[in-house]
Amino acid sequence: MRRKSVFSLIIVTVIAAMFTVVALAGDKDKKEKAEMADMKEVTVTGLLIDTKCYGMNHDNYMADHMTPKGKMTNCAQACANMGIPVGVLVDGNKGGQVFILITPAQALAEHMAKTVKVVGMKTFKGAVTPNQVFVKNAEGEWEEVKIATMM
Repeated sequence: MRRKSVFSLIIVTVIAAMFTVVALAGDKDKKEKAEMADMKEVTVTGLLIDTKCYGMNHDNYMADHMTPKGKMTNCAQACANMGIPVGVLVDGNKGGQVFILITPAQALAEHMAKTVKVVGMKTFKGAVTPNQVFVKNAEGEWEEVKIATMM
């Protein structure tokens, strides 16, 4: 009789574990579907910024930045050349929305603090993987910047 109770307990535990696994798998599928729904093509326009310095001080959205040691000329370009991610400050509004660009920063270093238009996939909240990047030139026209892609 005792063996039968232990065996029944094991069977009930296994069945409960199976239901838990199925329920968790369903939640994971729902989460993945919700994340995929967020992935869509977007066009983002604004200033190309250095995310590290801007993150430390929202006054650092142009090329030159204030540091604890004083003003650093072309800091944004230096940071991008070091591989620090760049972003787009939407509409150039200090303290506004920023989209981090999922692309090699070095390819955009010479365009820091310029107005850019990025067409790409919003891959997760606050990030865009660019398909095309355009920089506004001195005449106010858009020029495409070649960026490296892996796919």
